[in-house]
Amino acid sequence: MKKIAITQMKLLHLANKAKLHMLLSKLVHVYGFQVHCYHIEAMELGHANGKTMWRDVEMTELSQVNEYKSFMDKGVGFKPGLDFKNIQVHMVYAIKHDGYPKAQPIVGGHLTETPVESACSSVVSLRKFLLF
Repeated sequence: MKKIAITQMKLLHLANKAKLHMLLSKLVHVYGFQVHCYHIEAMELGHANGKTMWRDVEMTELSQVNEYKSFMDKGVGFKPGLDFKNIQVHMVYAIKHDGYPKAQPIVGGHLTETPVESACSSVVSLRKFLLF
């Protein structure tokens, strides 16, 4: 019985993995434009068509991140201590309703602990509006 249960769990795992691969590999069109799931795919298809739309949008977004000084450059040869943790960054591509392409860098912040000093609540209570 235990061997059958393990085999069924493995089959279910493989089926879920196949579904996920199918969802991530299918072509997505938004407002008549093909939206990509992966950076490599966006760059290859853009290069094949002679268009640099996605690359230009990525460079604009990354230059804005640098402009806001979101990250500190520690320089070449910096050895991170135990208080540093590697996290993944990936790009998410979208087309806005006006046809403007958008690429956003997404950081896996769920992989790190949030410092108590930077945690805040942006919830507004209805009672605060009723008191005025």
